[in-house]
Amino acid sequence: MAIETPQYTVLNKAGKFELRKYAAFITSNVEVSADSHAAAGSSGFSYLAGYIFGGNQASQKIAMTAPVMSEQTKNGNFRVSFVIPSKYSIKNLPTPNQKAVTFDEINEMNVASLTFSGYTSEDKITKKTDELQKWMDEKNLKQIGSPIIARYDPPWKPGFLRKNEILIAYKA
Repeated sequence: MAIETPQYTVLNKAGKFELRKYAAFITSNVEVSADSHAAAGSSGFSYLAGYIFGGNQASQKIAMTAPVMSEQTKNGNFRVSFVIPSKYSIKNLPTPNQKAVTFDEINEMNVASLTFSGYTSEDKITKKTDELQKWMDEKNLKQIGSPIIARYDPPWKPGFLRKNEILIAYKA
């Protein structure tokens, strides 16, 4: 059984870089205080996994999706997000037991992406983000919001087999 991911169309591809148009989707989110994306992911994952594994007022299980996303917020915290399966709407999602879990409806958007494998150390995240931002500058693409780190694989998967992305929304 395949794990659901947000739907998108590739607008342009240049090696490891892509320009994509994402369809609208919903995320479940938690904001955590941490000193790195890795620490934020560990902390935030438990809240969000608790929600989808039945930690909600309906005790309803919700399918796991990919990727697990994290981004740094303006106040220095991290926002960790799961994509909600497409069969749900904001209206039919069960209410979380944890008040820290929130939802967002993400509108259709254009995104520049850079795909890479391996572990997502802070140094690697910085290097890959800088690489994507430089490519975007060369294409005259205006960044909107913070870069998002997208991790597609479980922690036990060997690093060389892992798929990760840096995603940056841009103004079309």
